[in-house]
Order: sequence, then C-alpha cells, then structure tokens
Amino acid sequence: MILLLSLMSTSDDQDISEEAALALRQYPRLVRQFTQNTTIHNIDHEPIDAASVDKESVLCGLAAGVVQAALFSPYDRALYLSMTKGTPFLSAENFREPFSGFSQSIGGRALSGGLYFPLEQFFFKQFHPEGGDLKSRSHQNSKLRNFASGTAAGAVNAMILNPLSAVKYKTWSRMYNRGMLHEAKDMLLKGGKGVFYKGLHSTLLRDVSFGGCYTFMRLQIQWAWSLPHEHQWIANLFAAGLATIASGPFNLARNVQYSTKSAENAPTTYQVLEELVISTRQIEGTQQQLLHLSRRLRIGWGTVRVALGMAFGHRVYDGLHALVHDESW
Repeated sequence: MILLLSLMSTSDDQDISEEAALALRQYPRLVRQFTQNTTIHNIDHEPIDAASVDKESVLCGLAAGVVQAALFSPYDRALYLSMTKGTPFLSAENFREPFSGFSQSIGGRALSGGLYFPLEQFFFKQFHPEGGDLKSRSHQNSKLRNFASGTAAGAVNAMILNPLSAVKYKTWSRMYNRGMLHEAKDMLLKGGKGVFYKGLHSTLLRDVSFGGCYTFMRLQIQWAWSLPHEHQWIANLFAAGLATIASGPFNLARNVQYSTKSAENAPTTYQVLEELVISTRQIEGTQQQLLHLSRRLRIGWGTVRVALGMAFGHRVYDGLHALVHDESW
C-alpha cells in the first residue's frame, strides 16, 4: 500500500490515461471473473472467450514450475522447517528426506512454481488494452497498471493455491511422508473444511503485495537499465528479492498459520505481526532489532531462494514460451 501511494504521488502519474483509471476500477471484477467459470471481459467490456486464453502459456508455466520445484525442493523444505522449528537453515535435520512429498504433490508444485507467469501475462494484456507486451517498452510510463497487473496475478494465484499449500506444508512437518491424499483426509477429519482455508488471508496479503512489487519493479528496472529481453533475468532477480522483503511479514504469518495443528485455531495475521513488533521492541539496540527481524522474516536464505527461483522459473518460462510460439528470446 505504501508503494502504491508513492506511485500515485509521482509526477509521472499525473498523466495516467483514462484507460489506466478504468483498469484500476475494474480490478476486483477481473480477479473475480478469472476465478469463476464465466465469460471474462477486458476493461473495454469486450468478451474474452475462455478458449481464446493462451493454453500454451499455461502449459509453459506448469512446465517451468515442475523444473523449478524439482531443483529447489530440498531448499524449500529446509527453509520451512527452519522457520517453524527455529533451527538454523543449514542444520542437517532440515535436510532429511529433502524430496518428501514431492512425487505425490508434483501437480501442486507445478502450479505453485509456474502459475504466476501466465497469470501476469494475462492480466498485463487486460490492463494494457492499447497493445504492447512484456518485452516491449510500451509499459515504461504505465506504473500503476503494471502494479495492478501484478497484484491481480498474485490474488488469483493465492486463491487457487492456498488449499494445496496447506496440505503440502502439513506434509512437510511430518517425519515421514504419508502422502497428500492421506494428509488431506486427516486434516478434513480433524479440522473440517475450514482447515484448507487456514492461512488464506495472509496468503492473499503476501501474494498481492509480492505480485504488485515484483511486476512493477522488474519492468521499471528493465526500462531504467535499458536491459535487452535476454538479460531480463537480472531485473527479475533484483525485483524478486525486493518483493520478498516487502511481503516478508505476511509470509511469516502464513507459515505460522500453516504450522498450527488442524484441530487448533491458528493465530490471525494481526496477532502474528503484533507478536513480531512486541518481540522486536523488547530487544535493545537498533542493530540487534534489525538482526532479529531479519532472522524472523528469513531475510537472507528466504530472500535468496525466492529471487533465484523467480529468476530461474521466469527464464525457463520465457524460453518455453518462445519455443512454442516460435519467437526469439
């Protein structure tokens, strides 16, 4: 929200077109319609047939997600265990059974690792009806619409993936893998249907803030540094790192909620963040407070993971997309 306000206060945005303002007003409807089996309309109220949505882009995203998930699975599990158990990231305990649950959850991993890329591309087109694409420079003066494209992609990504993520993280907390289906049945029995929506609020906040920051910053860095498309991964790397830091507090709340037992009520996002503020204030010295925050928010190993994963995944997606559509990349 702070970033959004700063964007709105810049002089460049005095020239925001009527299309940009309309795009922002249409944002909730676009997100809602994307998640329903209804006809989607762009911001000019022209219908978009669901069959016309680029299925190849979705398949490229899923393929990129599988590759990224396989490569970073040991890293992800160790990072999660270090956050929930308070152990050092490099502790040997965190790397036991590094691929636990991977084969059973490969579909979910494909979605979580690569769904954002085609979503970003889809919403970019909806918020830029005048034309242009993510490879062109037509977006350089569309800060607010770029930000909206990322937040919309993040919101849809969160709503689709939260139930899968809840089961996946519960599987990770086991010393042995019981399988995704068995875990889901056990969660349903102990906590009811609501257990699959545990962490949804914090996930939405995390993915909306991350998506908006990531898309906005990667396009601005590309323009500011005059990067050719083949070097876009550099902008993606920096943007993902900064977006991870910005969304870090919500990610902490999400992990705490996911680690709560199915039969127990998870703390709210506000309660988790309040506890973080209180624990930070109890520490003397600014340097020690910053160190405490960096440890709790995993600014370091977690930031590196997301930055590398997004840059790598986006690079794979761009390569596959170019191959399928016979484009240069």
